[in-house]
Amino acid sequence: MKTNKKFLSLALALILILALAACGAASKSADGSSTSNVAAVPAPEEAGEFDMAESQKSALTDTSGTSTGENVTELPTADKIIYTGYASLETLDFDKTMTDLQQLIKDCGGFVQSSNVTGGDYSSIYGGTAVSRTADYSIRVPVDKFKSVTDSLKNLGNVVSSSTNADNITPQYTDTQSRLDAYKTEETRLLELLAKASSVEDMLAIETRLSDVRYNVESLTSQLKNWDSQVSYSTLTLSVREVTLYSKDNSATVSYGEQIKQTFTHSLYSLGNFFKGLLKFIVAIFPALVVLGVIAIIVLLIVRAATKKKRAKPLAPPVQNQDSGNDRPPYNQ
Repeated sequence: MKTNKKFLSLALALILILALAACGAASKSADGSSTSNVAAVPAPEEAGEFDMAESQKSALTDTSGTSTGENVTELPTADKIIYTGYASLETLDFDKTMTDLQQLIKDCGGFVQSSNVTGGDYSSIYGGTAVSRTADYSIRVPVDKFKSVTDSLKNLGNVVSSSTNADNITPQYTDTQSRLDAYKTEETRLLELLAKASSVEDMLAIETRLSDVRYNVESLTSQLKNWDSQVSYSTLTLSVREVTLYSKDNSATVSYGEQIKQTFTHSLYSLGNFFKGLLKFIVAIFPALVVLGVIAIIVLLIVRAATKKKRAKPLAPPVQNQDSGNDRPPYNQ
């Protein structure tokens, strides 16, 4: 029994060393540094005893030259770059811009990830509180079409501002791929040990570790797929606003005379909007003014009638006080 424990300890130690070596070799080939987060296989005291034949032990420990495992995938050679962009757009024809934007997305093979359109309700149209319509989009575009789409935005309206960003995630990607390969190698070795385990305690110990390893494999695989999606399809955040006049260029590039002209034009436009809003306000409160006027007239007529009635009533004569007893003689001094 002690001999079996010694062979088991040797086998598990070699598996751990080979798994760590696989992770180190993969990391060095990617970025010149070796990083490994592979957890150790349970020690023989925790995993229990294995009753294996001598030929099985030698087959398990004879793994020279195969430390990377047969499930290791080749690390990516091309850079992994995530492109993102933002643009703010003004339009005089909101409906046409929305139609042209949908066609642009369709032509480039992209899709709308999320959208939000506001404005154009009853109060903004008839209530006298004009509110411009706005739209916010999150668009996914194939990376090879990203530049052509951003360049085409000027055909949809006036581009107020725009920006792009390139995030190189190659180091993170290769490190995650290395960790995934190491976990897959450990998973293969654990499956071999599980097939040769002879006691329930051994099986439970190996299955517990195997469950943790598979969870890490699924998590890292999901992370890599998410990065692949972002690398393949760039993200463009677009904000569209409906206006009646386009914002002009920066004053530093516009002549002083042009600035005066723009200021006067905007003043006339603002004044026109003020009087249009005032007219709408008067029309909106006119029914209420009519009702209040009728009520005021009725109250005034009632007050006048009461006043006339009070003035027309005759005044009663003054009452003289008389003594009911005998007349007293005058007082003689």
